[in-house]
Amino acid sequence: MEQIWKSVIVALCVVLAVGQAFAREQLSADLPVLLLADEINYDKELGTVVARGKVEIVQGSRTLLADAVSYNQKTDTVSASGNVVLHEPTGEVVFAEFVELSDQLKNGVIKRIRVLLEDESRFAANSAVRKDGNKTRMRRAVYSPCKLCKEDYDAPPLWQLKAERVEHDQVAREIRYRDVYLEMWGYPVAYSPYLSHPDPTVNRKAGFLTPSFGTGGDAGAFIRLPYFIPIGDDKDITVDPIITKEEGLVLSGEYRHQLRNAEVRLRGSIAEAERKEGDANNPTEKGDRVRGHFELESSYHIDETWQASLDLERASDRSYLRKFDFFKLNRNTLRSNAKVEGFRQRNYIAANAYWFQDLRTDDRAEQPIVAPVLDFNHIGEADGFGGRWQLDANLRTLFRGKGTDSQRVSVKPTYQIGRTWNLGLVTTATMSAQMDGYRIENVTGSGNDAASRGRAFPQAAIEARYPLVRHSSNLKQIVEPVAMLIGAPNGSNPRVIPDEESTVFELDDTNLFSLDRFAGLDRVDSGSRAVYGVKVGMYGERVGDITAFIGQSYRFHTDRELRSSKLLEEDFSDYVGRIDVKPNEYVDLLYRFKFSESDFSGRSSAVGFSVGPDAMRVSGNYFFVDEGTAASNADRREELQIDLSSRINQFWSASIGTHRDLTGDGGTLLHSLRASYLDECFGFNITAQRSFTRDADIKPESRIQFQFIFKHLGQVQSSAG
Repeated sequence: MEQIWKSVIVALCVVLAVGQAFAREQLSADLPVLLLADEINYDKELGTVVARGKVEIVQGSRTLLADAVSYNQKTDTVSASGNVVLHEPTGEVVFAEFVELSDQLKNGVIKRIRVLLEDESRFAANSAVRKDGNKTRMRRAVYSPCKLCKEDYDAPPLWQLKAERVEHDQVAREIRYRDVYLEMWGYPVAYSPYLSHPDPTVNRKAGFLTPSFGTGGDAGAFIRLPYFIPIGDDKDITVDPIITKEEGLVLSGEYRHQLRNAEVRLRGSIAEAERKEGDANNPTEKGDRVRGHFELESSYHIDETWQASLDLERASDRSYLRKFDFFKLNRNTLRSNAKVEGFRQRNYIAANAYWFQDLRTDDRAEQPIVAPVLDFNHIGEADGFGGRWQLDANLRTLFRGKGTDSQRVSVKPTYQIGRTWNLGLVTTATMSAQMDGYRIENVTGSGNDAASRGRAFPQAAIEARYPLVRHSSNLKQIVEPVAMLIGAPNGSNPRVIPDEESTVFELDDTNLFSLDRFAGLDRVDSGSRAVYGVKVGMYGERVGDITAFIGQSYRFHTDRELRSSKLLEEDFSDYVGRIDVKPNEYVDLLYRFKFSESDFSGRSSAVGFSVGPDAMRVSGNYFFVDEGTAASNADRREELQIDLSSRINQFWSASIGTHRDLTGDGGTLLHSLRASYLDECFGFNITAQRSFTRDADIKPESRIQFQFIFKHLGQVQSSAG
């Protein structure tokens, strides 16, 4: 008897699972069966077994409920009727009115099947027929991941797919639809006579991906028709032709290859598009209509210690990627890098090579090739005194077609020891010695001169912090004065040593207490100096979190070799600091500043703020830097970006923003407007932008972008401008 019921539940579960989930895991017939029913009859002469009244059959983690279940041994027919419910172990629930299997379980019929999937998606069909044991055909099928309206369960969901016929071919592992409609709020908005996709047992299959279309920029109207081609289990190609109105065909694509210890991703594009006149750095030349770009990302895991990577970025000219912004590579400089690096215990070693492509259209120095760049780092174990040794070494070779070439070797041992004293004073002592050797060629630009220079730069520093803490019932206050004394020689930056890495320098609260405030190794922070400041913090339910810091440094002797930076010309540096105020969830303010030490006039300011509830929140950023207050002696800059956003309700949000250049010759850079809708099954975004940027053959433009997101189906987007 048990064996009979094993066959019954396995058969019913198979046909129900196929009908709802397309090749879900089948139930093993070896598991024991538990049968409960009000009445069970076995007719040996007729060869029938019938269970009636609140039938419950449990096998493993599956449960089958029905009003009646029967099995005819002579006709080999299994049937279940009346409120048939199958609870799957994965969380799906299948409902049916009637189920019947015959012909050694190869053929079957299901009437009025409804399925609640584990992600709360819903599937229903008027009937389903199983043939030859591997094909299931459903009539009048409906699918939707959207929740039903609680006030009216008969109301149509936000969107659903309706198909006259759905066929699942388990041999071909494919699901085919005939006469399928996409309905929104019960109204058809799209139709296709035929649609197919792989079943869930197939990870990848060749076919068209979601297209996108729109208008904007010099390219005019466009449509993208990506096509996916799996070459094998470990590699594939996506061919992505972009048809534009003004510039014709832009052919792009992507190749991916996943190896056991490596991965490769190659993207690129090619177009026949004429460059515009009037760009001195991007002139129109004979035969230059063919334009394009490529990107390569690759990595290789050699063993447990070593790994390698190769990343390449290249464009045919300076404005191509801004003109065709489909590829999201709108940067000023493209960087390529080859790297091998290894980690073992407390050691790190890396070999790099860099080369660049400058996409800025103003006159700039030729970008160098930097290769090789060798780095070594070792951090020692703590010694008996609690101190640690660290060793950093670097070898760099840099050359240009025109300009100064240089080779550098650098070694820097460092010893650091810290101690916390009984009264709460925290001290940290640091000693280091940076030793550099340079070989510089083409120093003056004549092409035949060379120079060699050596440099030894020792440093010693002692830092002291004394945190003072005060507690009350609902408030915690911290005042922490901090001071550092740094000893180092002057005159360690001879002009013959070219500055390739430290051209941008900005003194602020993040690097004030750094021993070397320059980013690279070409410039050292020479001279002895004292650094001092104070941190203040308040934390409590009433005030929230409020922290502040202000500090300054004093240089004992002016280093004439650092006069290229106005930040280092005076004995006393500017005052730098920050104020961070978060009194509650509705206010978040960060103010970073730099004041002149002589008259407290503003040298630079950066303000980030976010104020208000989610229903109406104002956020933005303000940035100001005075002329020549960076090592690069950049021009005066002042910019403001403001956004007003609103979480209208659970599903809707909107925002509006502007970005302005506040300098005399500036003006508006960008206006933007965005509205979004997102629920459990559907998303919609509309973004409108007006850009006022002019650069080479890039002109100011207005653009509107639409994006529709259908859960499990994908997304469709378009833009117009």
